[in-house]
Amino acid sequence: LSGIFLILSLNVSSQNFKDYFSVSEVSLSNTIYKLAWSSHPNAIYYKQEYLSAGEKPESFKTMITIDAIIKDLPIEKVVRLKESELQERKKTDNVCNYQIMTNSKTGEYMIDFLMSSGNIVEWNAYRYKNIVDSKGNPTILLFALSKRAYGDDIISFLTGLKSNRMDFINLIWNYKLPTINIKE
Repeated sequence: LSGIFLILSLNVSSQNFKDYFSVSEVSLSNTIYKLAWSSHPNAIYYKQEYLSAGEKPESFKTMITIDAIIKDLPIEKVVRLKESELQERKKTDNVCNYQIMTNSKTGEYMIDFLMSSGNIVEWNAYRYKNIVDSKGNPTILLFALSKRAYGDDIISFLTGLKSNRMDFINLIWNYKLPTINIKE
């Protein structure tokens, strides 16, 4: 299972993709994000990434990701696997930091985390929710917002993040999640 969940943090670009969820675009905070990449690497895992006009996968500033894991798993287990991955990353990434939040009314979790690699700093808000897919299968849905800065923009990005982080988190918590209809 950990191999499946490690894939959750991968951002790979490709020209060939399929809309597995019947969600070709996402509207968030007055911006339209169109499906830019998707993957279905095994029988239970689907991933779709969305970018706004003009953004490229290799140099995006903001991206939306929707993942679905078609398996009856306790959501806490998925969150703890991501936490374990982040704890391991902290050993080699001095920027890496995270916080786990829960919504006791809905049973949802969120991990917001910061990480870096070379000349890139990335902040993410991962919202996890147990759902039942359109075929009646128990599913864990991940809805994520990723924001990145590169090179000289990193300091201003981190300064802005300090004042805007809670706004971004609230935006993701309050977002009406799309209904996904998984198709092969």
